[in-house]
Amino acid sequence: MIYKLLFDADSEENRINKGTRTIFIDHTNTRDIEYPGIKKGFFDTIIFSENIIKDWPNVNLYYDSKVSDKEIDYLYNVISWPIIHERVKTVFELKNIEGITYYPVKLIDITSGKVNQNYYLMYINNFIDGYDLDKSEYKYNEEYDSYSFLPHATYLKKDVCNQYDIFRCKRFVIPIFVSEKIKQIIEENQWIGFDLRKQKES
Repeated sequence: MIYKLLFDADSEENRINKGTRTIFIDHTNTRDIEYPGIKKGFFDTIIFSENIIKDWPNVNLYYDSKVSDKEIDYLYNVISWPIIHERVKTVFELKNIEGITYYPVKLIDITSGKVNQNYYLMYINNFIDGYDLDKSEYKYNEEYDSYSFLPHATYLKKDVCNQYDIFRCKRFVIPIFVSEKIKQIIEENQWIGFDLRKQKES
């Protein structure tokens, strides 16, 4: 099985209603970062392309402990980066999950100034030709050479995708897809913040 990886917004909403919400990153310094080949103000888009990142910059993610300082395994953040706790990174490495490079980020509490260095960006190295264009429904913009897939009518090529535990698809790179192996790891460890949606396969 193949699953789309999302942040579990429904569970977070329940935690908010119960007064037990987790850390939320409401702004970052990524718009101020200057990096070769990327226009200033667009550094957060670096995760959507195949890059060899030689010098990872100082990435700061800001939160307010007055709202919450409760750590979570998959971190909700305003730039929608796949940010994981170091305990997730440790298990993924032990389980030989390939196709991820981990880059450190700093969580800075705007109230106390405290710096939390327990989190990492999961940079997905696998960009594959995974969409089944014959069965999927999508729109193609020739001017920008871009694809827009209809969520409930998107099919992934099983024989191609099952070779990877985690990946993005080249024609529309925003979604992250994961394997049954990763799903089992997440469930076994009872990690909070992960939402996995089963995908159609062909």
